[in-house]
Amino acid sequence: MKKEMLNKPNQLISIIPEQKVTTTQRKAYNSFLKYAQRKLKFEDYKENIFKIPYNELHKRANLKNKNTEYIYQELEGLMKTTVKIVDKENPDNWKAFTLLSYIERKDDFYYYELNHFIINALKEQQFFTPLNLMMIKSLDSQYSIIFYELAIRYQKYKIPKMSIEEVRKLTNTESEYKRFYNFRKRVLDMACEEISEKTDIKLSYSTEKRGRRIAFIDFKIEKKQEEIGIEIKVKEQSYSPQVLELFQLLPSLEQIEANKRELAQLLKEHSLKYLKADIEYAKKTQADNFMGFLKESCAGGHYSSVKLEKQERKEELARQQEQKEQKKKELEKKIKQKAHQKAKEKYEQLSEKEIASYAKDYESLPKMLKEKVSKEEFVLRAIEEEIEKDLKELSELIM
Repeated sequence: MKKEMLNKPNQLISIIPEQKVTTTQRKAYNSFLKYAQRKLKFEDYKENIFKIPYNELHKRANLKNKNTEYIYQELEGLMKTTVKIVDKENPDNWKAFTLLSYIERKDDFYYYELNHFIINALKEQQFFTPLNLMMIKSLDSQYSIIFYELAIRYQKYKIPKMSIEEVRKLTNTESEYKRFYNFRKRVLDMACEEISEKTDIKLSYSTEKRGRRIAFIDFKIEKKQEEIGIEIKVKEQSYSPQVLELFQLLPSLEQIEANKRELAQLLKEHSLKYLKADIEYAKKTQADNFMGFLKESCAGGHYSSVKLEKQERKEELARQQEQKEQKKKELEKKIKQKAHQKAKEKYEQLSEKEIASYAKDYESLPKMLKEKVSKEEFVLRAIEEEIEKDLKELSELIM
């Protein structure tokens, strides 16, 4: 099969639009990226408006026999498709952009505008996935395209195990196919079967339960035999519990075998505590090159050190406050016990006149309450509250 390659930046594969993106829109958008990337790569192009021959777009996005209104609606949809990126450290901070800012059909070309975030990603090309657009062109399901792009990104390693919630978010099916049977049939099975039939890889999956509920999806990628060249066997390596603990803290998309080796190397020179803090810090910064950012943090004296010290101080203050609250509860319990004991002793020594003084409000109680509380109990409680108040005031003076 003829190849038409797009070096798609990994951050564009991992972004999740807020609206559902159709099969046609995904194919068209990849074509827009391909032509923009070619312009940026081979020319010193400074603008953000690009063009693609209309017949090329129609061919790549399977639009040849579609009417004008259908094409307009599909392309207009890309301008309405929003991507929102929230700052994990401060959810009040966010940025949002649309997949296309502008599009125009003029004569034999489509003219379109890309956001500067997309343009910068196409320019840098530090971490990208080489996609054969001819393979994607053959796919009919939007879910097939999503999983194919993900599989090609991780074909040298393994797609990280994903929770059902993550897969639903990736496929924008959070409010669809509520029963897992339907989700499996309409999304997972359909995509894996089409990918395995029409592309250069075979994709399958297994499920993992938590209790009675299916909680995780574990994908398996297999390169088709005719495409396999020389197979390089990597010797399996065992890792320490500390390395595996750090590995589990990484974002799911970073949980690849190569990063275990990186973490093992970092542990030779840095403490487990600081590495754990640096990983959490890197996750909150949403760094594009996660492991690169993590190593830079270690080399630079740990970006998380100040935050870690603040956290330790915060935890210490929390411990002190907890101890203070515990002591307060214990003291209140002792005061109640002491007041109860002293009230009984005092009651035995009261004259009838003194008892009558304590019980003066008893007669005004509703009949229903009198049936539940005797006069003696009422007086005892009044004495107890009096003693309890005095003991509390005394304890506050001492403390």
